[in-house]
Amino acid sequence: MKKNKVLLVFVVLAFVFNSFISSNCAVSYNGIYAFKIDNEHSAVLRFYEDGTVLASTSVNDYFDVMTWFNKDNKDRVLKGKYKIKKCTVSFDVEGDTGKQSYEGIIVGNAIDFTLKDKTSKKSTNRTYSFFVL
Repeated sequence: MKKNKVLLVFVVLAFVFNSFISSNCAVSYNGIYAFKIDNEHSAVLRFYEDGTVLASTSVNDYFDVMTWFNKDNKDRVLKGKYKIKKCTVSFDVEGDTGKQSYEGIIVGNAIDFTLKDKTSKKSTNRTYSFFVL
C-alpha cells in the first residue's frame, strides 16, 4: 500500500511538472523578442500565430519598431516559418539582406538561440528577451 502511494505521488508530481514545463514552452505574439547588439541597435524577432516569423535589426526604441516591423514590409525584414517542438523553436528566414538559420530553446520569456548566417557560415549565440508592445 505504501509503495502505491509513493508511486501515485511520483506520477502526480511528474504530470504537474510536465504540464508546467509544456505551458511555458510557447512564443508570445503581442510584442517582439530583442537582443541588444550595442547602445543604439538591437536584433529583433516577431512571431505570428500562423507560423510566420520576422527578423531584422532596429534602433533600441522598441515602440517605434511596431510601425514598420510587420509582414507587409519587404525592405529590411527577413521572413520565414517557425516550428515549435516541446521547448525548442527553429526557423530559417530570408529576404533582400540575406539568409539566417535559428535554433533555440524557449526559457520563460526569453529564447536562447544559435544563429547561423547562411552566406558567411558564421554562427553566434544570443538570448532574445520578450517585450510587450
